[in-house]
Amino acid sequence: MEYRSIKSNDSNHLGQGLQGKELLNDIYLDLFLNHVHADQYEEYYMQKIDDALDARDEELFMQLTTELNALRASV
Repeated sequence: MEYRSIKSNDSNHLGQGLQGKELLNDIYLDLFLNHVHADQYEEYYMQKIDDALDARDEELFMQLTTELNALRASV
């Protein structure tokens, strides 16, 4: 039976660990940017919906509300 040190400093393992951290950072960054982007779209739709209500444009209101609901469902 062969025993190996747990504290092995094998460069291959270190490289894989760094790649894993980079991948995880990329995933978190992507999630954050998607969240910010969705928030900006939601604010845009809310402003356009308010404008449609002020103009009493029911058709535009319904269209924008449907699009906003689809955006919220996709996030």
